[in-house]
Order: sequence, then C-alpha cells, then structure tokens
Amino acid sequence: MNPIIFILLCFAALGLFDKMFKNRLGLATSFDRGIITMGDFMMSVGGFYCIAIAFLNGHATLFENKEMIISSLLAPDLGGYSIIESMTHADNILIFCGVLLTSTLGCLISFQLPIFLNELDTDDLNHYLKGVVYGILGLLPILIGCGFLLHIDHFLIVFLPVILICAILIGLFFISFQTLIVVLTVFSKLVQMLGYIFFFLVCLTFFFNLNFTNAALINEALRIVFQMSIIVCGSLVFCEIVLRKFSNQIGQILNIDKYSVMGIILSFGTSIAMLPLFSKMNKKGKIINAAFSLSGAFVFGGQLGFIASVNPASVTWFVVVKLVAGILGLVIANVMEE
Repeated sequence: MNPIIFILLCFAALGLFDKMFKNRLGLATSFDRGIITMGDFMMSVGGFYCIAIAFLNGHATLFENKEMIISSLLAPDLGGYSIIESMTHADNILIFCGVLLTSTLGCLISFQLPIFLNELDTDDLNHYLKGVVYGILGLLPILIGCGFLLHIDHFLIVFLPVILICAILIGLFFISFQTLIVVLTVFSKLVQMLGYIFFFLVCLTFFFNLNFTNAALINEALRIVFQMSIIVCGSLVFCEIVLRKFSNQIGQILNIDKYSVMGIILSFGTSIAMLPLFSKMNKKGKIINAAFSLSGAFVFGGQLGFIASVNPASVTWFVVVKLVAGILGLVIANVMEE
C-alpha cells in the first residue's frame, strides 16, 4: 500500500473512533462530511466509469492520438482517466495524460472554473482569474519537466495542444470574461448532464439486465467510490487537524488572513470547500488561493481516492506533482502580489 494512502486511512480511523466516542476530539464531523460524499461520487464517477469504459472498449479508435487534448479538458474522475486508459498501452502516457494532466488542467476546465465563474461576484472573479493565471504559469514548467522525466517521445511537439489551451485561457481572461464564462459553463453542464444520463443507464443495467455496461464494471465502480469516500474522510480529518495547529504560522508566512489560510488547507480535500470563504478573504489571499487550487486542490481528496483505485502505482506522481505545481503557483502569486 502507498504510504500516503496509509496515512490518510489512519486519519479516517481516528475520525471514526472519535465518532464512536461522541465527537470528543471534534473530528467526527469531518469524518461524516467525507461519508456523505459517497452519493455524489457515485452519481458522477459511477456513470462515467461504467458507461465510458464499456463504450470505449469497442470504439477507442475514435479518439486516437488525441490524448493531450482530451486530458486537458476532463478531470480524471469525470471520464478523463478512463478515456486515456482505453487509448494507450504506454504507462508513461497514461501517467502523464490520464493522471497528471487530467487532475490539473482537465479538472480546472471541466470542474473548478465553471463553478467559480458562476458563483463569484465581479470583484472576486477578477482576483480568482488573476490567481488562475499564476497557477497556470506554475503548472506548465512542472508538466514539461514531468514529460521529459517520463521519457515521452517527441514531447515538446505532442505537448503543443496543452500550451495552446493554456494560451487561449489566459487570452480570454484578459479579453472577454463573458465569453469565457459562457463557453466553460456550457461545457460543464454538458459533462454534468452526461454523468446523470450515464448513471441512469447504469441503474437500468443493474435492475433490468440491459447491455449498456456489465456487472463487473458496476462492481468495480462501487469499489472505487467506496475507496474515494474513505480517503476523503481521512483527508477532511487531516485538514481539520492542520487547520487547528498551523493556521496562524501559515498566515504569518504568507501575510494573509485566517480565511485565506483556511481556504488553502481545505483545498487539499476539495477547492469547493473554500468557495463560501472566498468573499471573506483579503485580496492577496483570494489570488493565492486561486493559484494554489489549480493544481493543489483535491490532492488528498476524492481524486486521490480515484487514482489510488485505478492506478496505485501513480499515486506518488499524482501527489508530488500536484503539490509542487500548486506550491509553485502559490509562490509566484505571493511574489507578484507583494
């Protein structure tokens, strides 16, 4: 077992024991929040995993040689990993595209950006998008370094679509917020609706023995969702402890307020947890949170649970790259906003 997963399972066990003893340590609430995510994960991950893999097993050639583009647009647990896995037999491509690229840029485009663009007011949106630009600048050199470390053939050539997508995002930030909001919102809603439809088809298969997917994939999806939820439990307990013990020190180092520190720590589990706090942060804190969350968000959350279930060998790559890219984005934002 990967040591990172083992540590998070220990935190989950701590939360469970605290629940047994009536929340004496104040950690049972975090554990409960993790358990609640199981339903949401099944709605999104379960449908995509079961239906997408069943479809792609017979139609993989439709997406041939498009790994970089697809993994830049979809999060790993929203079909990104499953599609890449069906397209390639090369471990280095699967790790780079299916794990690293989907969990950073793919997650930003298909999940994080549409939510934040719809929820934030104009002033907060300006700060958030400025932070995202810093986050992209921190992510690109890390991805390029990983491409060479993984010995991907003709890497700089095949990586050009990713650079182009990043350039388009940055360009739209400065040219037209409204166009960016419309495009990403439509894309996000499409992904969400597909997830609901796929989940419905999985239900039909389960109860009426239809051929949209198969029992083996359904059982595998249930296992993945269960593992994701338990890891999220551990992540939330871990974040709660870090928040209590180290929030003041982090705030002093980065010169940000307590709400900004809470946002960064909560992003380790999910960037959505920082959304209610965003309006309370100071300007610098908002920019730093956005910069870190592009890569650092979900590093110990549901995505980690998903990756640990489908590709345990890549967990260390996943955690190290997301943390390093997230921290680099944070450092760039901190230096630029001094």
